[in-house]
Amino acid sequence: MYSLSATLVGHSSDVRCCCMTATGHIVTGSRDNTARVWEQNPSCDQTTPAANRWKVMCQLTGHTGFVNAVASLKVTEDFPMGLIVTGGQDKVINVYCTGLVWEDLELREVLKGHSAPVWDVAIFPGVGTYLSASGDKSIRLWREGKQDTVYTGHLDAVRKLAVLPASTFMSCSNDGTVRHWNVAGPCLNVVQLSSNFLYSLCLLPNGQAVSGEGGNLYVLKDGTLHQGIQIPAVSVWCCEPLPDSDVLVGGSDGVARIFSPHPDRAAPLQDIEQMREQLAAQKHSKQTVGDLELSKLKGPEALNERGTEGIVQDAYDKDKHELDGQKYDFVINVDVQEGAPPLKLGCNKTDDPWHVAQDFINKHSLPQAYLEQIANYIRQNTGIDNKVMDYDPNFCDPYTGSGRYVPSSDPGPVSSPALGATRHFPATRVLTENIPDASKLIKKITEHNAAVNENSRLSEGELAHFEKIANKTSEGQKLDTGDMELVAKLLSWDKSFLFPCIDLARSINKTSPEFFQLSDKFNLVTTNIKTENVACVRVSLRFLVDITCQHTEYCVQNFVDLVAPAMDCLNTTDKKFVCTSLYKIMFNMTCVDSDQMISRYLLDSISKVCVLFFPSSCFLPKAKKQRNGFKWWL
Repeated sequence: MYSLSATLVGHSSDVRCCCMTATGHIVTGSRDNTARVWEQNPSCDQTTPAANRWKVMCQLTGHTGFVNAVASLKVTEDFPMGLIVTGGQDKVINVYCTGLVWEDLELREVLKGHSAPVWDVAIFPGVGTYLSASGDKSIRLWREGKQDTVYTGHLDAVRKLAVLPASTFMSCSNDGTVRHWNVAGPCLNVVQLSSNFLYSLCLLPNGQAVSGEGGNLYVLKDGTLHQGIQIPAVSVWCCEPLPDSDVLVGGSDGVARIFSPHPDRAAPLQDIEQMREQLAAQKHSKQTVGDLELSKLKGPEALNERGTEGIVQDAYDKDKHELDGQKYDFVINVDVQEGAPPLKLGCNKTDDPWHVAQDFINKHSLPQAYLEQIANYIRQNTGIDNKVMDYDPNFCDPYTGSGRYVPSSDPGPVSSPALGATRHFPATRVLTENIPDASKLIKKITEHNAAVNENSRLSEGELAHFEKIANKTSEGQKLDTGDMELVAKLLSWDKSFLFPCIDLARSINKTSPEFFQLSDKFNLVTTNIKTENVACVRVSLRFLVDITCQHTEYCVQNFVDLVAPAMDCLNTTDKKFVCTSLYKIMFNMTCVDSDQMISRYLLDSISKVCVLFFPSSCFLPKAKKQRNGFKWWL
């Protein structure tokens, strides 16, 4: 049976990935944006504390985001110590050896087929044969750059793959199962290990190790569960085999741990006892809600018992718990640091768990990466899972409503959402931007025409032609091919004069979309979103909202490339307008038809962005699949 052998303490945030090098060193990658190389203490014995059995040899820096993947390349004559490869959230692959960092590698192949993020790739024996696992719930086999076979069966994202002998492989998934597959197609075995996500899978000499949410490490033998190991961390992100059947795991507590089946390599008793105490404290925090012990609650049968008569006056205050001078329906303990006392968190039945989690993070200066875990912890321990806010369809957006054509800080008339009965509706109608007023558009372009370079300036005849174009688009009329030649000349203006021209193109796209290629629209929008001209940014964001209405399916499939430039605008002084536009863009992406594949990644991204950047949002991060799309509660 496996027991704790060593602890590798040094990272300041989650250990997300790990591997062993050909030289016997351990490499760990973390959300603290670093990777660390560890070497074993040659003088350690059975009495050496677990934390002293491995020490940091060096720290690998260079990433500006989380380190999500690490790998070791074989030793060669040119690189006698081998090479270490890291992949980061910053979209950079770093290759490290003594005194060398390569940030740009040659692209050899691009394999396209998945409709959601790819979580893992495994290499099969044979040149050019790969397996890939994805958030679209499928596994794909590739031969010589072409898709060969698609394996389906998992009910959620497939997170990790492991290649076995005899043309078989295994996979683990967010659906809590481990599956054994034959390359020829059929699934040979399914093991339901947990109701929580499973993140990692590795091969052992006599079985497999699987890690996942809930702080669990599972050891499988002969296709069945052999041993379950509880680790004092919320998530066990990765597991990796070591020599002699040992297993290396990385957890959300920032600690990597080694477990061994050999008694002579077990950690001293005081270290094992310390881990048991940490687990006990963690378990106790899950069994209490404030001062209430869940184990002492009566079951459903208590509902059949007759209660005592009395006065119901101040009943709500009577059942509330006090924290920091305020009363809450729930006060729960949250463990955020190993060995430290839990922090108290108060919330009410009417609160949104995501908003409460964000406030808790801000109050205690916790890492933003904890948001989802804390929100889910609140939901699990309080049962709060349905927040609904009222919405008035006549509500006038203060930043995109009617008003002066030139973007300004004047919000115009605003009506407050009406209070009424809670309701919901299917999100099948996209949100669009209005066509700009023709007279204001003509006036602004005429002003700019007098100031632009003489070579780009419109003649009097062209100005008259432009006025006809503006009036046509405002009345919803189609344009002719000759009209577009003049529009192309306007779009060649310098960026300091360009914003009314972009708005003209946006109007034409509504009435005569056939004149614009999709790639041209995206290029125009994404280029001008990145400028320092606030007016250009505003009209480009409006154009982007309209594009998500016309090409929703394409936008869903290219979610990251679409939203990333707009997210960069949050650093500008026009943040409120950017937030409003992002509301509309992401809302529109949930309005696709029911047969369109919506990835969990997209929904998770929408939820996180809403909570992080729009805490006062009327669009809650809660969507449910319906026959005709997604249902949003407002």
